[in-house]
Amino acid sequence: NEEKIGGYIMDKRGTVFDLIGQIFAVFGFTVICLIVFTYFFGDKAVGYSSIFTLGKDGIALSTLLQFLLTSTIIVILRQLFCTDIFIKNMSITGRTICLYVSVIAVIVVSVGLFKWFPINELKPWIFFVICFGVSSIGGFTVSVLKEKAENKRMQDALEKFKEGNE
Repeated sequence: NEEKIGGYIMDKRGTVFDLIGQIFAVFGFTVICLIVFTYFFGDKAVGYSSIFTLGKDGIALSTLLQFLLTSTIIVILRQLFCTDIFIKNMSITGRTICLYVSVIAVIVVSVGLFKWFPINELKPWIFFVICFGVSSIGGFTVSVLKEKAENKRMQDALEKFKEGNE
């Protein structure tokens, strides 16, 4: 009885190394996004956002650590909502909604706590919603493609097994 959320098998527990791999995958993606934003907007955003304290010249160590912490929390939330380790009786829809609401809450708290951008201005929130939406759609698309490839591989293996036993 395996259910999936975004391609993640619900009863997959994994190892600590799987968890670390997931953290660095999320962190790596966010750092790539930071690099792109820093390149295009870094000099314009100095003084406006703590993310761009170095302008176009780089990303501060404190910013990288903040994003590593946020990535870690997001992966822990994913583990919480996408496995049956802690939550036993919740629908996939409920888990997905709780996961997205929790991730958004973590990001909102991080924005305020780390002063990533002024919390009371609309423009950075619009960019956040666009980036979050694109990231979510991208992650979902990759998960679906990965699942289809895995299903095809398993179907091919099953057919070969059946041929070998006939």
